[in-house]
Amino acid sequence: MIRLKRFIVLCICLNVVTVSAKSVSVMTYNLENLFDTQHDVGKEDWTYLPKSFKDRSPQVQAYCQGLTNEYYQKTCFELDWSEKILDAKIHNLSQVIREYNNGAGADILVFQEVENKNVLKLLKERGLKGLGYKSLVLVEGLDKRGIDLAIMSKLSLFSKKLHKVSMYPYSNRQTRGVLEATFRINRKKITVFANHWPSQANPDGTRMNAAKVLVRRALKSRSDIVIAAGDFNTTEEDEQNALHSLVEKHFVDVEVKGRAHSPYKAPGTHWYRGHWESLDKIFVMKKSLRRIRGIKYDTFRILYEDFMLRDLEWTNRETGEVHLDRNIPHRFNSRTGEGFSDHLPVGVTINL
Repeated sequence: MIRLKRFIVLCICLNVVTVSAKSVSVMTYNLENLFDTQHDVGKEDWTYLPKSFKDRSPQVQAYCQGLTNEYYQKTCFELDWSEKILDAKIHNLSQVIREYNNGAGADILVFQEVENKNVLKLLKERGLKGLGYKSLVLVEGLDKRGIDLAIMSKLSLFSKKLHKVSMYPYSNRQTRGVLEATFRINRKKITVFANHWPSQANPDGTRMNAAKVLVRRALKSRSDIVIAAGDFNTTEEDEQNALHSLVEKHFVDVEVKGRAHSPYKAPGTHWYRGHWESLDKIFVMKKSLRRIRGIKYDTFRILYEDFMLRDLEWTNRETGEVHLDRNIPHRFNSRTGEGFSDHLPVGVTINL
């Protein structure tokens, strides 16, 4: 009887942390500046440190003073990125992540704007403990602020690699790469490419450079399933639209069919001064469709729950008009410890 009870308990535990052999779920989420409270040597992470440290450091004071943007300079001097605030940020982000898949979270989480492996572990241990995440993937990149791509998965990790993205000839600045990670599930291999392309402050060509890296590496993959996810920073107004002209030749944009099947009708994944855009996306490679049972489009979601949203009154800089926009992403406020991110996460399930 004792052995039988132990067996039952073991089965229950395994059921909690083991991914279903019939499907795999994926979520992408830009966590907006998830930094720990320690300085990373060689990175300009000075803004996201405890104020007590910054006030005593001539190096930090000089860095903040050298910022030409008034808002960024003020934030650099005044932001107190303490352990208490970091805990609040982790707690709030975890609340959103747990909202997907009835509290269990997606099987594969693709993150943007994560400083390092340390804070990724803190997210797992303080916020997502008990959900079965065992593979943490982060390869330090070249972004000068130190924000990286990361993947957290319930699947066993097979391999990982970061592919460099160059912004030349548009800029000599370093940017984030494309993170490739391959996982095993049953007898299949799933390769996930995590993306955080150059922002809209950069020429369209820089995003085309990132797209070329993604497509080139994806075409070389021999995995059964190839997925590309992340913050692609590409709008419909891009004259040189890397998604339409290159990525969509080889990948299926899950959102296109997902919106037709899903009851969740978020206007997009990112709001900025009156405009919504779907910057955050999940793509499945077309050649993968021959090796799976299909994409469960009715599971597609842009998470758009009331607790994640707020109303905001803002002023148009050009006209001076005051606008009130309702139900936009509630960004994290380091003074109050409230809010989440300026992006909304996207999730979908794939039938194996």
